Amino acid sequence: MLVSNNNSQFNLSRIRHQFPALRRSDGVVQAAVFSDAPGGTQMPMDVIEAMSGYLHKGTANLGGVFSTSLETAELVKQARSITGQFLNAPQNCIVFGANMTSLTFSFSRAISRTWQAGEEIIVSMLDHDANITPWVLAAEERGCTVHKMTVTDEVNLSVSELQRLLSEKTCLVAFTLASNVTGSITPARELIQAAHDAGVKVFVDAVHYAAHHLIDVSELDTDFLVCSPYKFCGPHLGVLYGKSELLESIEPYKVRASINHPPGSWENGTQNFEAIAGLIACIRYHGWLTDSKPDRAGLENSAHWISQHEEHISEQFLKGCRDIDGVTLYGSPETLNRTPTFALTKAGRSSAQLAELLAERGVYAWSGHCYALDLIRHLRLESFDGVLRIGFVHYHTEDEVFRVLNALEDI
Repeated sequence: MLVSNNNSQFNLSRIRHQFPALRRSDGVVQAAVFSDAPGGTQMPMDVIEAMSGYLHKGTANLGGVFSTSLETAELVKQARSITGQFLNAPQNCIVFGANMTSLTFSFSRAISRTWQAGEEIIVSMLDHDANITPWVLAAEERGCTVHKMTVTDEVNLSVSELQRLLSEKTCLVAFTLASNVTGSITPARELIQAAHDAGVKVFVDAVHYAAHHLIDVSELDTDFLVCSPYKFCGPHLGVLYGKSELLESIEPYKVRASINHPPGSWENGTQNFEAIAGLIACIRYHGWLTDSKPDRAGLENSAHWISQHEEHISEQFLKGCRDIDGVTLYGSPETLNRTPTFALTKAGRSSAQLAELLAERGVYAWSGHCYALDLIRHLRLESFDGVLRIGFVHYHTEDEVFRVLNALEDI
């Protein structure tokens, strides 16, 4: 079990010891820097062992009277309960699926059956395309109009822009809690309130946000929310939250033999039970970050530590960027209202070239549009081949931040 964070650096060393991937070197002198975290974090040993442990003792589908099936049913029940703690939601509101994109496509088709021709949907230019295209395609099929919230000069969303687009015809608003490209944290509570004041349902993407801040669906009062555990040290899996009365009232697409009540009615086919086992271990890991329990209070304690640590490394990175010639940062230059995810360009280099040169120096980073096509077009960054995306999470050190900065300066 991990120690408390009375000594931050010692605690960070103990945390990093849980991640075997962080010791990978790829032939360079130092271990690799996994600053590709916005695309997916690494897994601690407890998650890896939980997944292999489930497979090792025998697997089975749900619905049987024999031990492996009963154990799997108990596993799913535990996963709904602990994920409910993670989101501050009732366990009967938790749906599992292959990934956020698949869940959103499936859900968009189901809820769109309640739409009428001529109604309107609002999405945002800031979002990952997985929270845009499913709604656009569903709207086309139903004869609905799609409006897109543009972004502010600070590359964020504004309540006034949403209010401008809302009308008596609007039936859904979809937006992200945090940009997976610039790290901008949106004013979600105010946006949701504006939509609800107009009688409109809200679907939020918490995929990027969940790695950096603890989600509270009760406080947000969102109608629906999706996230992906592999973005916060868990397995490749998708999670959907929906208010219980809404999951009950919307008819899902499913086979006849599936159960007829949520949340199971929303889970098509056999679930990835080994990944569900890993999700339990992942959320427990978040509680253990500060030697806490994986209940809501323990998760809040760990989230506070994560916030403090990530604010510090963000400050170091932003300060260092200002001193590198030719680097342009997109998004807030301050630590407030952002995650430690940074979108950059560098004069004279495409984003793909930058990523390749960083990789040669043992620094992993993503380049391109990062699935935020509308945002890249809005920022007119096609000539740079999109952006170089550098992203950190709670297991990164200050030394790794400086290694990335030195590599950028060297290039």
